[in-house]
Amino acid sequence: MADSWSSVEIATLAVGALTPITVVVLGVLFARASRRIEQVQWGNQTVVTHRLRIFAELAPGLNQLLCFATFVGGWKEIDPHKAIEVKRKLDETMYANRVLFSDELFAAYHRFMSTLFAMFATTDADALLRAPIAHDLGDRRKLPWWNENMTRLFSTSDTATVGEIQEAYDELGRQFRADLNVTGQARPLLTTEA
Repeated sequence: MADSWSSVEIATLAVGALTPITVVVLGVLFARASRRIEQVQWGNQTVVTHRLRIFAELAPGLNQLLCFATFVGGWKEIDPHKAIEVKRKLDETMYANRVLFSDELFAAYHRFMSTLFAMFATTDADALLRAPIAHDLGDRRKLPWWNENMTRLFSTSDTATVGEIQEAYDELGRQFRADLNVTGQARPLLTTEA
C-alpha cells in the first residue's frame, strides 16, 4: 500500500499544479482589465480635451450674448445684428459637436438660446431677440448705432427678463462644468494634501 497514492496526496499534487495555472489566468485577466481601463481613461481624456477646445470657442460668444441681453459688460458695443450673428456661429459649433456633449448640456444650451431668442417665430427671417430693448440698466435706443428698423428684430410680445436670461446662462454653466469634469467652487480640482 505504500506505493498507492492517498487522496490527500492527490489533492496536494492537484493544488500544486493548479496554483501556477491560476496565477497565470488571473494575471492575463488582470492585464486585460487594466488595458481596458487605460483605454477608457484615454478615451475620456480625449473627449474632455475636445470639449475644452470647443468650450474655448463657445465661451466668448456665450458671454457676448449674456452681456447683450442683461445690459452688463460690453453690451453697448453689441448691436442686434451682431447678437444674431453670434447665435448663428454658436449654433453651428454646438450642433456640429453635439455628440461630444451630454444630453443635459445640450438641453441647457437650447434653453439658454430659447430664453434669448424667439426661434421659429417667423418664416424666412432670423429668430427674434427676446432680450428687452430697454431696462433700468440701459436703453439700446439711446446708443449711436440704433435705428428704428432694429425694433423689428426684437420680440415685443414675448420678452424675457434679465433674471430669466441669467438663470438660463447659469444653468448652462453648471452643465458645462459637469461635462468638463470641473468641480464646484467648494471642491477645487487640486488639493494641497499629500
